[in-house]
Amino acid sequence: MNKGKHLIVVAVILLTGLLLTQVQSAAAQVSPTATVNTGALHVRSGPGVGYGVVISLYRGSSMTLLAQASDGIWVRVVLPTGVQGWVNSRYIATAYPIYSLPVEGGTVPTPATATVSTGALNIRSGPGLYYGQVASVYNGTVLNLLARTADNSWLKVSLSNGVQGWVNAGYVFTSYPINSLPVEGVVVTPPTYPSYPTYPSYPSYRTHVVQAGENLFRIALRYGVSMYDIAALNGIYDLTRIYAGQVLLIP
Repeated sequence: MNKGKHLIVVAVILLTGLLLTQVQSAAAQVSPTATVNTGALHVRSGPGVGYGVVISLYRGSSMTLLAQASDGIWVRVVLPTGVQGWVNSRYIATAYPIYSLPVEGGTVPTPATATVSTGALNIRSGPGLYYGQVASVYNGTVLNLLARTADNSWLKVSLSNGVQGWVNAGYVFTSYPINSLPVEGVVVTPPTYPSYPTYPSYPSYRTHVVQAGENLFRIALRYGVSMYDIAALNGIYDLTRIYAGQVLLIP
């Protein structure tokens, strides 16, 4: 009886070992491949969005998995064409356990992004206020940096929906070294028009030639003004002293 039990235990152990071997063999046969499960996916030269784009893939594109970055998010892959690069594992579908891939890849560089630091910001078709508005973004929006003007005053950016344009660098915040961006575009300012000299304008006055027998009171009454205004305009201090032939300015 004891011998029978012993044989049963041995048989169970052998069967379990056989099953484990088959499971391990089946797992080993799982090919480390994946397919793109998003509309479009960038293959980059390194494990991070700060690296340049090698090629773009589209939904259903296949690839072979080679390694993983230390963060477990980025995966190095090779395409059927032989092109290699890194992709974000969130946007691929695979039955292979990514954690089983060997770890490689250095420090991820600072992402080439900027964040809008003002309430609202216009994205323009070129580097300057004279260009038309392409879109508007708001505080906290993250922009991908593409290029800069030579004076770093304008930045070429792209949105998550693919829209590209230019923003004033004074209204975004970034820790990315802007000087490392490629120089592109020329700042265009609104045209200036020549300014013409202005000349002081002088008030126009009527004139009156004093006739014999006239006085300031009668002259003022004729023109419907105050005789004191006539006197002040002509520098007359004695209202009774005007003479025939005198030219008076009438306000």
